[in-house]
Amino acid sequence: MKDNFSEVEGRVRRYWYSDGIGELMGGGMFLLLGLYFSAQQYFGDQSPLGGFLQSSFIILLIGGIFIGRWIVNQLKARLTYPRTGYVEYRVDDKNNMGRRIFSFAIAMGVAMFSVFISRSINTIDATVALTGLLVSVILLVKQGWSSGVGRFYILSAVALILGVALSVSGLARGYNLGIFYGVLGIAFAISGGLTLRRYLHENPMPAEDSSEQ
Repeated sequence: MKDNFSEVEGRVRRYWYSDGIGELMGGGMFLLLGLYFSAQQYFGDQSPLGGFLQSSFIILLIGGIFIGRWIVNQLKARLTYPRTGYVEYRVDDKNNMGRRIFSFAIAMGVAMFSVFISRSINTIDATVALTGLLVSVILLVKQGWSSGVGRFYILSAVALILGVALSVSGLARGYNLGIFYGVLGIAFAISGGLTLRRYLHENPMPAEDSSEQ
């Protein structure tokens, strides 16, 4: 019975990613982060604009997540659900909360370890290297392995290669992060755009039944 539930959950996850809209929005968010880190490096922490950017990072991140989620739902309601229907997989709230707490604890641990390593290693930009590794693992496990969507394995490899390459580029840390998120955002946008194009081609909008009029 548990295996059947896992299979159903996997199908729902694959359906969520079948139109590429989530990747398009994720690409937009990555591009925004790329512009943020590049601008912060360019203006510097001592300038008024640099200080404002530094203090508004959490607001930008949380606001971008909520706004992005709303836009995704709106686009799916207009493009996806009229074509192939609405599917939702409900899980037990207690188990779901436990997973979120565990994921948050792991993320905090990785973040603290990343800060420690980045302060200890000066020969390379450890921050962008660890960022690439972390994003790669998230895409590999949370998106690729759990949903079975093959293109996330490619995006995972792109994130890892970008992080490693930029860590030895010699550029300032802010520019490295800006290029990392910018290029990754473009990769997500291309992946999502091609997926959405194929989805719309394979699933045209059903014609209205004139007999109901």
